[in-house]
Amino acid sequence: MEPRESYTSTLSYIAICLSMLCGGTTSLFATYGSSFSEILGFTQYETNLVASLGDYAHYMSAPLFGYLSTRIGPTRVTQSAAVLMFCGYMGLSYSFKHFDTAYEHAHHYVATMAMLFALVGVGSKAAYMSSMATTARNFRHSRHSGIALGIPNSLYGLSTFVFSSLKARWFESDQTPWRYLAFMAIVSLAAHLLASKYVVLKETQAAPRKRATSLAIKANAPPSPAVTTSGSVMSPLHESFEMAETRKRRMTVSVANEAGHADGDVTANSTLPALSADSTTAESRFATHVDQPSNSHNSGADTPPLSTATLTPPSTTVAANPAQLREESALVRLSRDPIAWALLLGIICLSGPGLAFVNNCGSMVRAMSHSTSLTEEQIGQYKDKIVATQSFFSFFARLVVGYFSDLWRTRLRLPRSGLLVIAGLLMIYAQNTAARVSRLEDMYPLAVLIGTAMGSTFTLAPTITAETWGAENFGLCWGVITLGPAIGGHICNLIFGSSWDRGLYNIINRLGKDAPQDRMQCTNECFIPAFRSTAKIAYFSVFFFTVVLCLPQATAVWKRRWQK
Repeated sequence: MEPRESYTSTLSYIAICLSMLCGGTTSLFATYGSSFSEILGFTQYETNLVASLGDYAHYMSAPLFGYLSTRIGPTRVTQSAAVLMFCGYMGLSYSFKHFDTAYEHAHHYVATMAMLFALVGVGSKAAYMSSMATTARNFRHSRHSGIALGIPNSLYGLSTFVFSSLKARWFESDQTPWRYLAFMAIVSLAAHLLASKYVVLKETQAAPRKRATSLAIKANAPPSPAVTTSGSVMSPLHESFEMAETRKRRMTVSVANEAGHADGDVTANSTLPALSADSTTAESRFATHVDQPSNSHNSGADTPPLSTATLTPPSTTVAANPAQLREESALVRLSRDPIAWALLLGIICLSGPGLAFVNNCGSMVRAMSHSTSLTEEQIGQYKDKIVATQSFFSFFARLVVGYFSDLWRTRLRLPRSGLLVIAGLLMIYAQNTAARVSRLEDMYPLAVLIGTAMGSTFTLAPTITAETWGAENFGLCWGVITLGPAIGGHICNLIFGSSWDRGLYNIINRLGKDAPQDRMQCTNECFIPAFRSTAKIAYFSVFFFTVVLCLPQATAVWKRRWQK
């Protein structure tokens, strides 16, 4: 690699890391989510509805931006992320600054706040898909693709830790989060516009091969009227050679198949496409053109005939199966693959319970702080610390698991999907732990477990996607599979919101409507039933990830036995 190319690649990777660090800020919702009820008078169900719709927009836009990252390149997609996140955060900031009348006309704000948070989610996903698709394609031939994807992915998880720490340091004394959200809008705009200036795609391997083939043809083939002096137009002789050579190989295989059937054997190449009606004519024309000298080159001189040995044809695919796969769209192939469905369902069942904690840990802290002597500012700092802890261990897990999965695959020669099963077991343990939370101090180990399980999953799953369905199809394929967190998060967030409101209703009925307002507060009994339900959902993730692990091996064994 030339020094300039190495410098450009390094700068591009740094730009990707910057975009990911400033893009994964949707989880910051937990740091200001309680303000929806405190300032705007939202119920917990309405607050979770805003979070769920934002998650839906975040993940549902993934296939679109995955496709656009491949189609128009990462630069414009990253610029779109800058504009979308700026508009979303600035709109939320304006809303909290001017719509600060609690318990009055709050229902008018639900749709507005959901739309603004959706803009943040869509912009965040645009930055994520642009960065991940570019990294997958730039490192598709590397042995360290896991860690190459793991580093920017881990920074995406670290984003919440960084900005929640900044909030605790600079904005915790604010009564409303409007200044903090305005700060996020400006940082998101500046960071993504800067990253878009330097992010580039490496040249694919096909382009150098095409140039090498063209140079070989120009060096060996005689001058032809169809070839310009600059060599920019391919020779018609070479094109006809390509077509005839492919048809000859097909004819050879077809003849071999007929001979095999005559002997009573069944060959694997019987599915090759039949020859077209004019294939013999095309080959005879090519043979005449090659074996007989052209009149334009034989005026008075004996020019030796041009043999096929002087041409260096490009490599052609003989088997029909790869050609058929290229003709089919990546989306159709993905929809027919049971491994893709198992991976999608596994991510739904794992990310849903995880997002239920991530989006609602701030409310959980407030619910368990009523029995303590913490001030409002201390409660806010505690919420930020819990969110930062979850984010840091998500970052740490993404980085470590990305590196360890490379060793797991290359040294131990084990499939990466085995680590997904371990992540699912960890999520089950985390959800059962959440169902037994009784003290404020129990939130720290819970944040560690949730962050580790989520970080591991979202490092392994995109790497498995790139390796299974190809780096060139990563943007679209991972965009479809990453719809899972939207579905799972929406279901589990609504379970949490319903459980919370039902628990608060029971507390009010038990105390009576004349009880003091400060006693009508949710405790851990408002969310424990929700985590008992989400723990059952997490069990299914282990089942589906086991299918992802075992199905390729089972299919290979079945094929070997069938061939025998």
